[in-house]
Amino acid sequence: MIGGILKENGYEVVLLDCMDRNHPSLIQLQGIHNATNRDDGTGRFYKEFVTKPEVLKVVPRRFGRYGLPLAIVEEELAKLSPPDVIFVTSGMTYWYLGVKEMISLLKRVFQGIPVILGGIYASLCSEHARGVSGADRVVTGEGEIKGLKIADEITGHRSDTTRYRSLDDFPGPSYDLYNRLNSAALVTSRGCPFRCPFCASRLLATGYRRRSPMKVVDEIEHLHRRRGVREFAFYDDALLLEKEEHLVPILEEVVERKLRIHFHTPNGIQPREVNELLARLMRKAGFKTIRLSYETSNRRRQELMGFKVKDDDLVNAVGCLSQAGFNRWEMGSYVLMGLPGQALEEVVESMIFVLRLGVKVSLASFSPIPGTQNWQEVVDRGILPVNADPLLTNNSVFPVISNEIPYEIFLKLGTLSAVANRVLNRGGDPMKEPKFLNALKKLMNNPKDR
Repeated sequence: MIGGILKENGYEVVLLDCMDRNHPSLIQLQGIHNATNRDDGTGRFYKEFVTKPEVLKVVPRRFGRYGLPLAIVEEELAKLSPPDVIFVTSGMTYWYLGVKEMISLLKRVFQGIPVILGGIYASLCSEHARGVSGADRVVTGEGEIKGLKIADEITGHRSDTTRYRSLDDFPGPSYDLYNRLNSAALVTSRGCPFRCPFCASRLLATGYRRRSPMKVVDEIEHLHRRRGVREFAFYDDALLLEKEEHLVPILEEVVERKLRIHFHTPNGIQPREVNELLARLMRKAGFKTIRLSYETSNRRRQELMGFKVKDDDLVNAVGCLSQAGFNRWEMGSYVLMGLPGQALEEVVESMIFVLRLGVKVSLASFSPIPGTQNWQEVVDRGILPVNADPLLTNNSVFPVISNEIPYEIFLKLGTLSAVANRVLNRGGDPMKEPKFLNALKKLMNNPKDR
């Protein structure tokens, strides 16, 4: 998105994507011909195990770096002319070591060139980022206008930022910077009106607003017809909100333009908003991966989330999607585990409720995000200090730190959900599988096994 607005205002932009699984040097290093893609365009990233940080010594797992090896990154940087400014993005807060490592490398290769850091880590842990990342400037929140102004300040160029009054005014992401594009992310709105205690959406975006449906479809059609993209993933936080004015027109136009594409919903969709008409339209428009945001069967916790979803909502959504032609094993429902004060029984009961509907379980391990209600709860309970190293918030690490549910149980829950999902993939019913049921009973009833 920042690349798009910079290009629109006359800047020459170069992208270095360190997660390029098809980079020629990486392919050669692995001794393969091509990176392997799944049907949805995704695939495994290259990984190297590195020295585990001291703060993670208590975690019984190895520590790895994903993406291009540093030697290949340095080779790519050496091919570039010195830029005027370098923008670095950041993902999850607990990935900051990669950000720090990259900025250090950039400053070694391009001495004296300003490095600007933005993104999720920079926004949620801004003080930590300013003290640790090595960036010359840290930008918080939405970065298009801020990034453009910084570029103008550094280069002396003058851009007209007053024309950007809504999301529709932005030129869109510069996907043309990718040599190969197997799939694309779609963001049709920003922010979220819900106030889930574990979510940081409201901290990353200003209010809730949407793009116009036709602008969204134009982007989809361009990427499909010009770049050959067939797999699209929605990354909205509230995709189905006011669906009659937003998602429904988008999908109707996709059908009208005869775009033979697939849609995926990794962020999850609200079960309450799924009805028979929408389910049929989703099927017709090409939805393939259905992830429903259920979270928990615990009534009290559902209330704390404003009853965004109730049990009956999930039952109704699954029924509507099934009638529309979706196989139940094509659907998955998110179940949260590891929340502060959450008992093992709540997680298991939520899993069982989902499995009895014939839907796959997508276990989501809780990660405390700075600034959220659950983060404050974690701090108040003395599980983490307010200035905790972001590495400790990793959803693979936090269960060890919190010990709400023993780490071994977390691993067994993951194994059990994987076994149940494999049964569903075969068209079976895990709730009628003696081995699965016995393993579940053992987990719940044997204190030693806990």
